[in-house]
Amino acid sequence: MNLFDLTAAFFRWMGKVCIGAWHLCLDSVRLALHYWFITVPCIIIFFGAGYYYSRPLNRIYKAEAIVYLNGPLAEDVKQAFRPLEFSYRFFPNQEITAALNLTPDQADGLVKFETFEVIDFLNDSTADMVDYRHKHDVTDTINVVMPNVMCLRFRTKRPDNVPVVGEHILAYLNSNPSLQASFEKKRALQERKVQFCHDQLEKLDSLTSAFYFEQGGAAQAQMKWGNGMVLGRREIKLFTPEIMEFYNTTEHADRELAMCTAPVVAQQAFTTIPRALNGRLKCTLIALITGYILGCLIALALKRRKEIAEWYRKG
Repeated sequence: MNLFDLTAAFFRWMGKVCIGAWHLCLDSVRLALHYWFITVPCIIIFFGAGYYYSRPLNRIYKAEAIVYLNGPLAEDVKQAFRPLEFSYRFFPNQEITAALNLTPDQADGLVKFETFEVIDFLNDSTADMVDYRHKHDVTDTINVVMPNVMCLRFRTKRPDNVPVVGEHILAYLNSNPSLQASFEKKRALQERKVQFCHDQLEKLDSLTSAFYFEQGGAAQAQMKWGNGMVLGRREIKLFTPEIMEFYNTTEHADRELAMCTAPVVAQQAFTTIPRALNGRLKCTLIALITGYILGCLIALALKRRKEIAEWYRKG
């Protein structure tokens, strides 16, 4: 079989699949119309359930924030965050209220807590994407997982409480003794680095001034031989590019120190994604399809009840 035959066989198979799907839809419509007294109640019941589940007071929203880690690694924060995930699964309200030091009203409507890794596409220390599906290849050496940046998310039915809950989540993480120990080491090293950079800048400024004004001209004379004569050209080489490069390094260290105020620092406050997970259109459409399929299955079972009873007796 050559490529043309293989392609033709594939399209013939696709045609049969489409024709089969079309006949299945027509048969299900005939079945639903014939047994309307079963399918219509199923559709109405599921539509009502979907409409009720998507009511405004029950709508669930996502709230998330990108956080920077000063000292702790992403895996350390995941371990500290894990009790919140387990508390939601087994003790939805009581444990969350105690762990985050929330009032019952503030903890009302909290649904789920999650952590996600942040991907750096070019390995240039810039956050490019959040791995929401947890499917990134950890062995990838180009699109790497950032060890000091991650995304925190929770779901809630009360979007008005998102800022307060977000602050309590950060306070909960920053009070962890293990994360605090890592932060203190990081802070001390960063302060030492900043002090070293500023001291070196002062020394470089004094050194270059002395070099330019005291010995720059004599030290940088370029000597050449030509036709038995000594030729000289006095030139002063500027060290500005090297100094500016080190100045940029110092500025980056200052920014890191300014951000190094706690083990976990949010880039910005937790923000709510305005689109609800259980929106009215989505829930009612899924409910209608589910009710229709379930009604057709019940109608098919009723239509073939004799065959099913015979199969059951043989078994």
